[in-house]
Formats: sequence, structure tokens, C-alpha cells
Amino acid sequence: MGNMTKNAEKNARAMLSRLSTEQLIKEFDMTEDVPISLELSMVRGWIMDELEKRNPEAFGKWLDLDYPDNESLRNLYLNA
Repeated sequence: MGNMTKNAEKNARAMLSRLSTEQLIKEFDMTEDVPISLELSMVRGWIMDELEKRNPEAFGKWLDLDYPDNESLRNLYLNA
């Protein structure tokens, strides 16, 4: 990964860290309708990293579901 890519990732992660949890989940929801690409999977990974950092217990419960969908993610984080 080049310096430019590392800087872009650092900036993206910093931006995501400033969002509220609700905003973060909305961003994750919006990625559902985007065509699958390497970039998309990276962004989704960064969002999931931030969500896990904020509430590891909720994130673990979400991953343990048979079908970890966005609605379940929202419920685990916003109705806690």
C-alpha cells in the first residue's frame, strides 16, 4: 500500500471516528446499495472496526447471529 493510500485510510478512519454511532450505522446502511468493489469492502471494514471499538459486546453479538443484517446491527447498537 502506498503512502497516498495509507493517508487516505488514516483520513477516512479519522472522519469515521468523529461520527455518532447512529451516523456510522447510516453510513454502513448506505454501502448496501453500492456495487461490490475492493474499495467498498475496505470502507465497510473501517466502519465495522469503528463500531467494534465503540461497543465490542454488541459487535460480537452481531457477528454471532446466523444472518448479521443491518437491522440487527442497528438494534444492537441503538437500542442498548
